[in-house]
Amino acid sequence: MKLPAIITKNLKAHIVISTIVRLSMLGILITAAAELNFLLMFISSVMLFVSFLPSIMVRRFKIFLPPELEITFSLFLFAYFILGEMSRFFLIYWWWDLMLHSFAAFMLGLIGFLIMYIFHMTHKVRMSAALTSIFSFCFSLSLGVLWEMFEFSMDYSFGFNMQKSGLRDTMTDLVVDTLGALLVSVLGFLYIKSGKAYVIKRFVDKFTSMNRRLLRNIK
Repeated sequence: MKLPAIITKNLKAHIVISTIVRLSMLGILITAAAELNFLLMFISSVMLFVSFLPSIMVRRFKIFLPPELEITFSLFLFAYFILGEMSRFFLIYWWWDLMLHSFAAFMLGLIGFLIMYIFHMTHKVRMSAALTSIFSFCFSLSLGVLWEMFEFSMDYSFGFNMQKSGLRDTMTDLVVDTLGALLVSVLGFLYIKSGKAYVIKRFVDKFTSMNRRLLRNIK
C-alpha cells in the first residue's frame, strides 16, 4: 500500500516515537509477567494494544491519519501510562490529570467534528453548523463519561486507584472534559461559518487531502 507523500514527510519521527512508547509498554508487561503482577500485566497489555489502533485503522480501513495526530496519540499514551501511572505523575503533579483530560476532550471533539463534517461534505448527512458542533460536543463528552465509568469499574472490581480522590476526581474530570469539548465545538462552528479556525482547518484539510480515495468511494 503506497502512502501519500504527506505521511512520508513525518514518517521517521512517527516511527521513532511510537516505537519508543511501545517498547516501554512491552518492557513493563515483561516485568509484570516476571513478577506475576497480573493487574499490571492486564493494564500494560491493554495500553500496548491501544497503541496499535492508528496502525490498525490504516491497514484495515485504509484511513490515513495526519502524522502529527499519530505522534500526539503516542505521546498521550506515554504521558498517561508511563508517566502518569507508572511514574506517579498523577500523584506528584495535581494538574497532570486535568491536562490529559483537557487534551483528550479536545482531540475527541475534533474527531467527532471530522466525522460529521465528512458526512456533510459527501452529502450523506445535511446538518447546520450548530448541529455539527453540538454533535462533536456530545461525542467528546460521551466518551469522557464512558471513561469515568471504566475507571469506577476497575476501582470497584479489581481494587485499582484510577479515580484517585473518588467523586471529586470524577466530577473535576467531567468539568474539564466539558470545557475541552466546548472549545472544539465552538472552533468547529467558526470553521464552518468562516473557515478561520486554524486548528480545525489544518486538521480537516490535511485529513481530506490524505483520504481523497476514501471520500470518492463514499460519494
